[in-house]
Amino acid sequence: MSEFELNPNFKILQENLEGSPIFCIDDFYLKPEEVKNYLFSEEPPLWKIEQKPSNNGVMFEDRRLCKRNARIFNVIKFLSELCKQEPLVSDVLTNMTRFVKDDFNNYTDNVWWPHRDEGYNAIVYFNENCECGTNLYENCGDTPPVPEHYQPWRPKEKYKFIDHLAPKYNRMVLFNGNKFVHGANICNDRYFSDEYRCNQVFFFTDKYKQQKNL
Repeated sequence: MSEFELNPNFKILQENLEGSPIFCIDDFYLKPEEVKNYLFSEEPPLWKIEQKPSNNGVMFEDRRLCKRNARIFNVIKFLSELCKQEPLVSDVLTNMTRFVKDDFNNYTDNVWWPHRDEGYNAIVYFNENCECGTNLYENCGDTPPVPEHYQPWRPKEKYKFIDHLAPKYNRMVLFNGNKFVHGANICNDRYFSDEYRCNQVFFFTDKYKQQKNL
């Protein structure tokens, strides 16, 4: 039995945004409930809690599972071939985020931690009746010189919205997280309670390809 068995009948949808392919696959896992139970049955540690100053664990909780499991390799291999980049991490990774009702978490005037990664990112959404997907932005020069969890909310007027990757239970989206500044679309109070926003994540890189071309 594999918790991470892919659905053999899924369909790959592709769109191009600014010349960059974005992939979307619904019903990604054959048995998503098994995957969900494996990933989210326990509360993992707060992420980057060693970085100071930090509001993680105070104004919000940003938690991440990071676990070795050889059964994830087939998923990583499939995604790597799809985006044509090498895996940056081979562990099982999740994001679990929820917020405290406080003026600090002002999603009306701010966006949540817009950032770039090394290459393509894949996200599998696991909340029932999902809300708050992933936004892509044009970077307008607001790179905060502070730890991620100190001032994660950034002024909305400094970022030009490009696209929203809509969430859906057991949906996988794969996009170039280096080309596009991106962040969670926290746009309502859905996760301002006991419920976490729950995703599985994968990271890829083209730096090895770049090194070969030097």
